[in-house]
Amino acid sequence: SSGINAEYGKAISAGNPARKEEDFVPHSFISWKDIDEGGLPLDTDVVINLSGRSIGNPGPWVNSLKKSIHNSRIDTTKRLAKAIEKSEAPPKVFISASAVGVYGLDRDKVYTESDSPVTTKKKTFFTDLCQKWEESSNLSEGIQTRVVNPRFGVVLAHDTQPMSMLLRQSVITGGSVVGSGTQPFPWIHIDDTVNALNLMIENEDVSGPVNFVAPHIVDNSQFTHALAAACLTTVPKTMALPEFLVRLLYGTERADNILLDSPKVIPQKLLDLGFEFQHKDIDSAMEALVKTLEESTETPAGRMFKKALAKRRQ
Repeated sequence: SSGINAEYGKAISAGNPARKEEDFVPHSFISWKDIDEGGLPLDTDVVINLSGRSIGNPGPWVNSLKKSIHNSRIDTTKRLAKAIEKSEAPPKVFISASAVGVYGLDRDKVYTESDSPVTTKKKTFFTDLCQKWEESSNLSEGIQTRVVNPRFGVVLAHDTQPMSMLLRQSVITGGSVVGSGTQPFPWIHIDDTVNALNLMIENEDVSGPVNFVAPHIVDNSQFTHALAAACLTTVPKTMALPEFLVRLLYGTERADNILLDSPKVIPQKLLDLGFEFQHKDIDSAMEALVKTLEESTETPAGRMFKKALAKRRQ
């Protein structure tokens, strides 16, 4: 990410060797084959692993998609862990992503990092995935690299496909509550995400799971209304997305375990470390996203959004 502290040198992007190196300027690009055969680049101090196929696209979790989602996380993480273990000078820290899906769905409970992952009896595909994701980042005994697992909520950024779509929809037609709207919506603004990652790099006392969520717990209805207010619109009751339609679009398994239910999570470790959130509450986060997208006039989405927002202000 461009916001990661520049003192750590170049960012190394690993992926499809068919991509052109200039696509990653000012970053360096290496293929997975390079890593498998030659290991990590020399003088690698930090490895940040955010790899994983998106789980946000419509459609049911068919077996082939599950396999792709699984392998893009687990296999990638294992390859990086293996490269770290083989390195003559292992990096100081390995930051490997996870998600709040590791927790259960008890609406009466607020989860912190001290809570154990969901038990076997209540595991779903996603909770099992998150647990295996973290386990695959474990390093052999004796490796001095510090391992941190950010457990991400929904990262709010104006240029991600889901958020860009929601912003444009909201400014044109108003917001849409998903299902009952009472399901928790764990979230964090992209600015706080980058700052928290920098803290994970700099603070040598931090290891293990860290919840990457804002301290302001909201549900889907509160998120939707904050989004609409920032876009100068409302949330028409007729625009609510009924549960049966969510299940039809995404499949029952994904709908019931992610879109129609999520855990309540607080960032206890970040709070204990004195981390200062730029966007503690959902209203300021939404206002910041709207401002950023409105200023992104170099993109068609930004220009369209700015024009629609200007009409709302008339």
